[in-house]
Amino acid sequence: MKIGFITSEYPPNNPGGAGISSKLIVDSLRDEGVDVDVYAIVGDESSPELQDGIYKLPDQSHYPGPKTIGENISVFRHLPSLDEYDLLHAYNVRHLPGVVLRSSVPVISTMNNHTWISPDAEQHLREGLPQYDLPTIFRHSQTNGYTGIQAPIRSAIECVGKAIAKRVDHYTVQTEGMKTVMTRSGYDPEKIDVIPNILDERFRSDGISSERYILFVGQLYDHKGPLEVIRAFDALPRRLKDNWNLRIYGKGKLKSKIEAIISEKDLTQVSINYSSYRKLPEVYANAGLLVHASKYTEPFSRTWLEAMASGTPLVASRNPSSSDILKDVAKFYDPFDTQALSETLQEVLENQSMRESMARSGKHRVKRYTPEKIGRMYTDLYSRMIS
Repeated sequence: MKIGFITSEYPPNNPGGAGISSKLIVDSLRDEGVDVDVYAIVGDESSPELQDGIYKLPDQSHYPGPKTIGENISVFRHLPSLDEYDLLHAYNVRHLPGVVLRSSVPVISTMNNHTWISPDAEQHLREGLPQYDLPTIFRHSQTNGYTGIQAPIRSAIECVGKAIAKRVDHYTVQTEGMKTVMTRSGYDPEKIDVIPNILDERFRSDGISSERYILFVGQLYDHKGPLEVIRAFDALPRRLKDNWNLRIYGKGKLKSKIEAIISEKDLTQVSINYSSYRKLPEVYANAGLLVHASKYTEPFSRTWLEAMASGTPLVASRNPSSSDILKDVAKFYDPFDTQALSETLQEVLENQSMRESMARSGKHRVKRYTPEKIGRMYTDLYSRMIS
């Protein structure tokens, strides 16, 4: 079995969640005996190059317009003949229409983000996951910041891209919740399998941390909720703030705003940090609590796996995916209610036995997501598709 794996992120060029997941999936497939060629849209050159065993296609910066357009142009122009493969697997799927248009073999796509599903995933969650039609697409293009002539252009790109994406032979999503989201967006549920995200075994820890700091890990963008976490921490009773620190790990455009809030409110217990991925297991293992505060229909955050494997209890915003994966593991709150987050934090921080129980449950639950199990699920699906 020979597979072409096509992704828009791959280490070491992209050390974020999608890139890490791509690498872990490819490694697990190879461990299962699958012959995999990786095509990654991470190249600095204007033509494809083979480097470190990866076929690097030019990234979107070589083309005008948004990433969505640039990545599709790149794969359409630069993918070689694909006849040698039994099937193609597209991951992190801005480039999916280009793959479909180029492919002469079956295509499987892992829909691990909201491209070609919903133009504003936060608004979709706020509204209770309405069925997507053209008026909803247009309205959500506007709520996502597109104004004037940009809104109909963005809506047209969404509709055309989705029409092509619907020609994919089969899809995978990482939670039952995302299957619901995708179905509400107009995709055929009969063509969707649930194959979860994959654990990086380096995060496994033998113990359960009791250090008194709260951890936030993620990009410093509004939809990830870092501002809500800081405000909720500030609203805690003084006795808790005097005994717990909040450590924000991440980069992004909200960094300066976060620094201003910390300074304005004299939050000496709050710090902004950054850690290389290699050192993150230690950060998790020493944390007393992780807050996952996304305000959208998160497909399957790697931080959930990292926390569970590390024995770090979780407070998580409620959405279809978190409710599925973290049931009986995390304490949930309404992602659009900062006061609810503060009250949930207070409840968990004041109850050590609850935190220890959550940590034990997480360490047990994470056994479902080992590379061996996930790799086998993908190879079983591949075999069904090419038989």
